[in-house]
Amino acid sequence: MVKLLTRKNLYLTLFLALILIFSFSFSMMAAETLSIMATSDVHQYLMPYDYMEDNVDETIGFSKIYSLIEDERAKNENTLLLDNGDLIQGSLIGLYEYQIEPITEDETQTIIKAYNHAGYEAATIGNHELQDYSMDYLEKAIAGADFPFVSANIKLANNEDEYYTNPYTIITKNINGKDLRIGVVGFVPPQSMLWGKDHLEGNIIIEDILESAKKVIPELAQKTDLVVVLSHSGISDSPVDSYDARENASYYIAQMDEVDALITGHHHGVFPDDYADLEGVDAEAGTIFGVPTVMPGSWGSALGIIDLEVEENKGSWEVLDHQVRHRVVDENVKSHPEIEEIANDVHEKVIEYVRTPIGDTERDITSYLSRVMDSPVTQVINDAQLWWAEQEFAEGEYSDLPILSAAAPFRAGREDADYFTEVMEGGVTIGDVTDIYIYDNQIRVMQMNGEQIIEWLERSAENFNRIDPNLESTQELLNPEFSAYNFDVIDGIEYELDVTKEIGDRVVNASYQGEPLTEDMEFLIVTNDYRAGGGGDFPPAVEEDPVYAPSGVVNREIIMNYIEENGTINPEPDYNWSISSFDTAGDVTFRSHPEAMDYIEKYEIPNISFVETDENGMGVYKLDVSNLNN
Repeated sequence: MVKLLTRKNLYLTLFLALILIFSFSFSMMAAETLSIMATSDVHQYLMPYDYMEDNVDETIGFSKIYSLIEDERAKNENTLLLDNGDLIQGSLIGLYEYQIEPITEDETQTIIKAYNHAGYEAATIGNHELQDYSMDYLEKAIAGADFPFVSANIKLANNEDEYYTNPYTIITKNINGKDLRIGVVGFVPPQSMLWGKDHLEGNIIIEDILESAKKVIPELAQKTDLVVVLSHSGISDSPVDSYDARENASYYIAQMDEVDALITGHHHGVFPDDYADLEGVDAEAGTIFGVPTVMPGSWGSALGIIDLEVEENKGSWEVLDHQVRHRVVDENVKSHPEIEEIANDVHEKVIEYVRTPIGDTERDITSYLSRVMDSPVTQVINDAQLWWAEQEFAEGEYSDLPILSAAAPFRAGREDADYFTEVMEGGVTIGDVTDIYIYDNQIRVMQMNGEQIIEWLERSAENFNRIDPNLESTQELLNPEFSAYNFDVIDGIEYELDVTKEIGDRVVNASYQGEPLTEDMEFLIVTNDYRAGGGGDFPPAVEEDPVYAPSGVVNREIIMNYIEENGTINPEPDYNWSISSFDTAGDVTFRSHPEAMDYIEKYEIPNISFVETDENGMGVYKLDVSNLNN
């Protein structure tokens, strides 16, 4: 009897073990990985080619991204492909199809054809979709796409209850025979309304991202199993109601309980690498406040991937685990022939276009020193804008006002040794001018008084860290959080910037023809539609509207016309501004192109010496701040 009972117990034990093994195996089979693949800020870089440099660039290009997409699909049948905006504008392909050889009414952009071929399932609208080209051009893209564009904070101006596009889309994936409903929702910075005011006003309104998110995301979560946010908005931990956080709201979107995955962009950075020090960011896990997040660079430089391990249980889906990955484009990633075939015609036309000669320069036009002293890159822009304005306002209402011009060095580092304007002495082509002025901005003219000009310059002066003259340790001059495209240099006046002072009190000795700038002095100031619309948060431009806004007059074309008119230019800086000299106990350094010393020696620029090359390949230079005004 004892043996019989033991045998029964043995059978029972084996039976229970088999049930456990079967249950565990079923559970393991039931859990699957959903790979969410994302691009952002591709900006019409279809091919591995930098049109500004007129060179092959093996680190960019959607044709390479598509090779990575196909590779991911071969590894996993459960994938989702999304784009986070800023796709139809950017490279000269975008400009060519919009302005040089405009696509016809029944055509769509080449980038949309490529995305259709790649099988994108949704995209959101970026700020450059809105601010640079007409709304007709965006609507052509939307009409030509085989996938939906979504945006939950763009409404129609004549009916604020109606969205410009659908706020979200719901995509169903069949995983292990079960339907997984994925809600995809998009957002764009509300400041786009200011940046593209001329053609957006009266057509759409753009609401605050977080206010819209709080209305739409909970609604979407009720209808779906997963919520994926396409946030064409950067990452900032600035106070939630600040200008910066309203533009770059992804940090706060991640704090919403309903969000399962977050795609972000706009900053052209990489998450988590560039944001590892922010509170709430787990760089190893790739999360912001626990939400898997990816920001995949720009220009087709990387494919961002969020792998979600999902499991269905009694009609409810659960995310068991996640992994955040970046697949970076380099020389080992092949350019896909199918995308090359789609892009080749316009690619070849653009190369021919950028090689068109327009004149000569007697001086190297580089941005190497443009954030520490007057430079030829801002000088040539300001010279061209003043040349245009002097003709435009020779007569009429504003002919008695003195004219100033504002320009920024657009390509001036960004902690990348390759990201500088470099147009060398000799022939100048159309491509060279796009290196000098990379954006498709249109000309705008403001009317401002002397005090407002000083306010404008105070915002520019945030380019610098405050330097303590008493510190014996080395201090870094340039503020790494400040974008070079916001460092406006204003020509037509003279001024100094005192970097030993606090923000807001740095502009000194500002004068016009020897007279200090005052509130009762009135000026015209030539700028662009981005700045005039409040871009960069320059107080006078936020508060004032332009007095002159000619339609379709592009800043870059003014520079081309100026060079063609003169034949040969010599944009030697007039040094109308400088950093104020001061004595300091320690060294003051800045980072620039690693070969900037060649330029410094060629033009005998004093007060700068080479220190070293840093870990990012940038050159480190010492600035002798005791003798900058001579």
